[in-house]
Amino acid sequence: MKPYIQGFILAIQFFSVFPINREIPMRKKHLRGAIFSLPWVGMITGLLPLIFTWLFLNYTPMSMAGAAGIAIVTSILGSGGIHIDGWMDTSDAYFSYQPKEKRLAIMEDPRTGAFGVLSVIVLLFLRFIFIYETLTVSFSTFAFGVLVIPFLSRLLLVFHFSWTPLAKQEGLCYWFASAFSKGVLIASLASFIVLGAAALLIDLDFLYKLTFLFLAAAGIYTMSRSTALRSFGGMTGDVLGATVEGGETFLWIVWWISTLFVTG
Repeated sequence: MKPYIQGFILAIQFFSVFPINREIPMRKKHLRGAIFSLPWVGMITGLLPLIFTWLFLNYTPMSMAGAAGIAIVTSILGSGGIHIDGWMDTSDAYFSYQPKEKRLAIMEDPRTGAFGVLSVIVLLFLRFIFIYETLTVSFSTFAFGVLVIPFLSRLLLVFHFSWTPLAKQEGLCYWFASAFSKGVLIASLASFIVLGAAALLIDLDFLYKLTFLFLAAAGIYTMSRSTALRSFGGMTGDVLGATVEGGETFLWIVWWISTLFVTG
């Protein structure tokens, strides 16, 4: 259990802006704990937009549209923007229509091209629209989404580590992947069951919608895996970041649709 607790701290240090000044060993057992913790770190970062959106809606004259913008900004700040960078680099490489080797080289280029800028504008604008629409349904619906969607988007990373081969044998992605074991996948799926049980305690309707979101996340993984293999020869750190960001936006769309049609 201790390596998983230390891995949780490691994941917070790597994938969020929350300051924890504690030196954690970088052994494989701790890296496995960090991978398992990714969905929960996502949920923790979701607390920032939840809290700030609630404060602005209740204690300022800010509109729903403004609150949706605050939710997006604070969610990006919570993760340190690390996944947004992956989305932009992957977009630049993907839309270059170059061979796989050239696309991997474009990913490593620190400069951002036009496709990266345009793609992140479209990504965040779509997310803004559907966060706003979800807020207009009810704050509780938004609150559930802003906590669950980051959880599921990071669970996609566990799926990638389980079944997607690496595009290159170096970098942070390779470092984490080398420590992965099927036990992490089993533990992660068990943690999702725990989340489902919590949803059931809140409202049976939320459990239905959580299941709908999980099926959508599985579809996102299938699509992102296929794209990664076809366009880049496998998974990279940037592809993982793009999966998180693209997955979040798509899941916000699915979440809004579920409020309209899943249970009526």
